[in-house]
Amino acid sequence: MNSFIKYTNLLLINLLLGFSVLAQGSGTIRGTIKDAKTKEDIIGATVFITGLSKGAATDVNGFFSISNVPSGDHTIKISFVGYKSKVYENVQVKSGQITELNLSIEEESSTLAEVKVVAQRLTNTEVSVISEIKAAQLVVSGISAAQITKTLDRTAAEVVKRVPGVTIFGDRFINIRGLNERYNTVQLNNTFAPSMETDVRSFSFDIIPAGQIDRILVFKSPAAELPGEFAGGVVKIFTKSIPEKNFLTVDFSNSFRDGTTGQAFRAPAQGSNYWTGFNQGYNDLPAGFPASKQELLQASGERLSQIGRLLKNNWVPVNSTANPDLRFSLSSGLKFDLGNIKVGNITAVNYSSSKTIYQMVRNDFGYSTIATTGEPDYVFNFNDKQYSSAIRFGVLHNWAFRLSDHHSLEFKNLFNQLSNAQFVDRIGIDNGSNWDIQSFDQVYRGIYTGQLGGKHDWNDGNTKLDWVIGYNTSFRDQPDYKRFRYTMDGANKSLYVPSGAAQTFNLGRTNIILKEHALTGGINFTQKFIVSAGQDGAKGKELELKSGIYVESKKRDFSARNLGYVRANSSLFNIGQLPIDQIFAEANINSTNGVKLDEQTNPNDSYQATNDLFAAYVQGGYAIGSKFNLVAGVRAENNSQRLNSYDLVGLPLKYDNTVLNILPSFNLSYNFNEKSLLRLAYGKTINRPEFREVAPFSFYDFVNNRNISGNPRLKNASIQNFDFRFERYPTPSEVLSIALFYKQFTNPIEVVFASGSNPNLDFENAESAYSAGLEAEIRKNLSAENPNSFLGKSSVVFNGAYILSKVSLGSKASANQSDNRPLQGQSPYILNAGYNYTDSKKGLQLNLSYNVIGKRIYAVGNNYGYNYPDWYEMPRHVVDFTFSQRVAKNLLVKGGISDVLNNKNIVLQDGNLDGSFDASKDQIIQSFTPGRVYSVGIIYTPFGF
Repeated sequence: MNSFIKYTNLLLINLLLGFSVLAQGSGTIRGTIKDAKTKEDIIGATVFITGLSKGAATDVNGFFSISNVPSGDHTIKISFVGYKSKVYENVQVKSGQITELNLSIEEESSTLAEVKVVAQRLTNTEVSVISEIKAAQLVVSGISAAQITKTLDRTAAEVVKRVPGVTIFGDRFINIRGLNERYNTVQLNNTFAPSMETDVRSFSFDIIPAGQIDRILVFKSPAAELPGEFAGGVVKIFTKSIPEKNFLTVDFSNSFRDGTTGQAFRAPAQGSNYWTGFNQGYNDLPAGFPASKQELLQASGERLSQIGRLLKNNWVPVNSTANPDLRFSLSSGLKFDLGNIKVGNITAVNYSSSKTIYQMVRNDFGYSTIATTGEPDYVFNFNDKQYSSAIRFGVLHNWAFRLSDHHSLEFKNLFNQLSNAQFVDRIGIDNGSNWDIQSFDQVYRGIYTGQLGGKHDWNDGNTKLDWVIGYNTSFRDQPDYKRFRYTMDGANKSLYVPSGAAQTFNLGRTNIILKEHALTGGINFTQKFIVSAGQDGAKGKELELKSGIYVESKKRDFSARNLGYVRANSSLFNIGQLPIDQIFAEANINSTNGVKLDEQTNPNDSYQATNDLFAAYVQGGYAIGSKFNLVAGVRAENNSQRLNSYDLVGLPLKYDNTVLNILPSFNLSYNFNEKSLLRLAYGKTINRPEFREVAPFSFYDFVNNRNISGNPRLKNASIQNFDFRFERYPTPSEVLSIALFYKQFTNPIEVVFASGSNPNLDFENAESAYSAGLEAEIRKNLSAENPNSFLGKSSVVFNGAYILSKVSLGSKASANQSDNRPLQGQSPYILNAGYNYTDSKKGLQLNLSYNVIGKRIYAVGNNYGYNYPDWYEMPRHVVDFTFSQRVAKNLLVKGGISDVLNNKNIVLQDGNLDGSFDASKDQIIQSFTPGRVYSVGIIYTPFGF
């Protein structure tokens, strides 16, 4: 490892020192001109570059484009009859790049004057994101803040599913091209996003409010400059940065949910300040409670009873009425000069509170008798009433400093916390007995991520340096996860209290704490060479060399305690028929006829883990004229993953997975013209196990009634990626793209049913797998030539994917598992469509959107003793409608309906193995209806509108 770092550093140093200052290149200035007041497109305005004999006139969309502009800073002048002339200074043009400007001019009053401003490149508009995608040398998709405002999306999870080829699983985990969350990498402002999950390898997208997002880009083809660990894609979330102007905005809305709002609501007991969303310690283990299992088990008699009485008797839900959901945000932007330094700040505070009530059906089946009876037998059959509440609080605080036209610094800070409380009332049959089961859960999740970064360029933009250092921390506290069950015999109920050893999943409380910290740093150096100049102003041959280093050091601490209750004396126990709060009255926690505390925490219920990544890359881009561009490179990633825990009998377990991976890649593009291009890409990537997946810890998931265990024998997976895409950009706001992709997996990591028991899940390496598909995206204005007509104010978006995949587990694993099937979580098709109507003059905007994904494996089946089919999550059609209307210069009313169709969420099992999935004939594993959501709110901007 040391020698690798040494030689890599020498290579990079020599590469950096070897670069020289070379000739000047050229770029393109383009953008739109609008009326500053009405926001209508200006047709026929003249755009002229001062000092050059270059200019252009805007078209019917207010669009202009000026190519072959020399690199450097320029001044442009806009003029149009009846409008004030306007001059934009310091418009920066970089060689081989497009400078995107979205400008406005004002109507003349009584005097003529020129107005001077400093131009700033926008990144959060639809045009700017499309331009960034077009200029990228990779296969990439994205969504802008401007598109986000057309929806009622509340979190990044709802936003990102509108990107082509992207879906969301479990309301917060991302699937790209049908590949589940483990195959996708997420970065926040170019550093790895922290995880807050104990059981899955993924970033929780529901933690980031939609209003904090500037843009999201999803890179789908490998490149040396990108992280090497992904198969679906690398998601880059950029939070808002320098504002265009000073502003203050207040956003407030209420939502009404069918089946929830106004209904009786039940929730776990909480402290008085729970509304803040912060853990006030109400559910934490009390002061004076034994710090370890050993200390607790050493206590006996009255001392053990005293310890049991320390825990709160909060086994009864609190009753209330579900109020409308609430969302509030306050954001501000500030721009000022500090001497010659231009300073910008964006600060946002957001808060939301929401509730849901779901009537859920949960079943599981056995298939030992289906061959003789034709029907499966129930393992369990439950009807759940699930009450959930979520409180989000977040702060974004970003600073940017433009030291000069060529040097800038950014300091970005993001803190978000999510509090989830849940009470489940479960009635039904389990293994032939009738039960009344209840659970109480409270989870606090949060992240803080901070980055200090800089961008620098010299030699007319031919030499560039960017760097970032960051600190991430995340936490997940589950302080008191309680479950109990009463056996039902007609009108008689009796609490199930085990004898001897506790059974936490039947009667107990679990305390889980996860903390993760990471330090990150990266530096990238780019040098562009003009190998030969073009003739008559044409673009010549260019060579761009890029190199960089990225490091991350991550540490996780995970601990869990499983506390349960047993009969103090089996022969004397006589209180089982009492209500639950009376059974746990202090007098009944004793060593005679009541209940006493026990602990079943195992040595493998805690672990400490570290992950140290050192990555370095070298990449070259060669442009031949204006048609061909080749980017090829190699990335080396040395990753050391270590985990320390214990096995079931307490013997030390040390996991060490240190691997050096060499990852080549290339991206070739051919430009037919400024509006059309082809891309061809190849790259090798990897997929490493996550801490949780190799940890020996086993956790009982009450909601889905199953155990989840880690596997220390997991190996890294490797993926060969191939991409081909055609892109056409008729106008700056329109796009048409068609893509083909193929991925070959070796040792893919799958979630499977553990040996001999359907409710137990495990992680295993399959032998191989492949995934191949077709993607398409369209963004189109319906009548660009008549912008003031109804069709001219209308636009449509569509993106879809059709995907085939198959996994082969290998002879050993497939003997007892479902084999030759799609990858777990792989959807065969994904469709997103939308219609948007925008009348800028009237301040009216309407949006209708549609989303559906094909059926996908929710959990993999097995063949232990008899065939147990896979679980499939069925397609669900989602339609959303939103509107916004400006009613005053600084006041906007918005609203809409989410999930108009309100389809059921269904997980099915094809018990008869006929290959057809029908909820009326096949086995329903899970079913519930989420409910429509009606929203209305206002956006008030006291200044800056």
